[in-house]
Amino acid sequence: MRRISQTVLLFGVLFIAAGVSLPAADVEIRPFEFVTRVNRVDDGTLGLQTFGDLGLTLRSGFLARPSVTLGIQSETFDDPTISNIPRIRSASVEMRELGGTELSVSYFVGEFARLGTGDEFPRRFGTDPVSTRFRGFMYFPDGPRFEGMYGVSGTGLAVSTNDQWNRVEFSAYTYQDNRFDPGVFSSDIQAMLNFDAVQLEAFVGATYPLAAVGRYRAGVLANLRSPQGDSLLLQVALPAIEPATGDEIGVSDFFFLFEPRVRLGILGTTLSFFWQPDVYDQVATNQGGSIDTNLRLELGDIRNGDAAAGVETRLAVRPDADEQFSFSTTPFLQLSSGGITWEIRTQAKLIPYDPTELFEGFIGVRTEF
Repeated sequence: MRRISQTVLLFGVLFIAAGVSLPAADVEIRPFEFVTRVNRVDDGTLGLQTFGDLGLTLRSGFLARPSVTLGIQSETFDDPTISNIPRIRSASVEMRELGGTELSVSYFVGEFARLGTGDEFPRRFGTDPVSTRFRGFMYFPDGPRFEGMYGVSGTGLAVSTNDQWNRVEFSAYTYQDNRFDPGVFSSDIQAMLNFDAVQLEAFVGATYPLAAVGRYRAGVLANLRSPQGDSLLLQVALPAIEPATGDEIGVSDFFFLFEPRVRLGILGTTLSFFWQPDVYDQVATNQGGSIDTNLRLELGDIRNGDAAAGVETRLAVRPDADEQFSFSTTPFLQLSSGGITWEIRTQAKLIPYDPTELFEGFIGVRTEF
């Protein structure tokens, strides 16, 4: 109860401060997403598991832009024994046009940025969507929940050039990495380049002191577009390399996504081939070398219309699991109205065949303001 009271008090103080000290505050809700999974639980009855990802950001000013993000990310909304009081996911203060230059500097605490998602191209450069749909709780409910190639999370500083000529942006991050014990730091450099037919993002980073000479990572995202609207997305990364171990780099060390997308009028086809790495977001996955192939056929495009429907088929290979192969098919329906997108999915797991686990469903809603 004391924890709840303290959190609610903090929530109230932040909003009062926003109302009193930041009278011209901009409010941004991103993300706002709920996904409910319907499947059979251990006793054979139907059960619900809901994943929620909510974020509220308050910003004010221009040259000095204090911002606070409050959010919940949880899979336990259906469990009344577990408290899901909003927590501060991240907080940051940004100073823009530092010293009359185009540089901005941010001091941040918490989950600050995800690298290699492609999400930032529409936000910063106004491009069509770049990122893959094949990610997150909807496709990986049992984890790891892949979202891009790496996440910046901890306490530290970020420096950005902001978007230059609507073409390029560079960012650098140095922070105490909160996925390790105190005293372990990480640094990353990120570059984003936007051209008419190509979007490129690359990053390199290191974590230190760790494993004698540190842990290193690098990744590249490339999105190629044709004048007809077709595209090819490629994501390649080495999420964690520790030279001191003496181990050679193997195929299980790689994060790899290959995704061609083709549209013929209202008909769209997307083929996603995903190779999972041994380590993701600084944590061992124990799924290195696992393969997912997902084919999506759809009528309509929810990104440019009010409705879309279709079917997905997925083949998963898990070399180290008891069930090494699985095959499923998933009809889906998407509806959009007033900035809110609904998605209803019914997945049939055909291989391996088990009548108690044959069907599961997903109902999702997402919006951004």
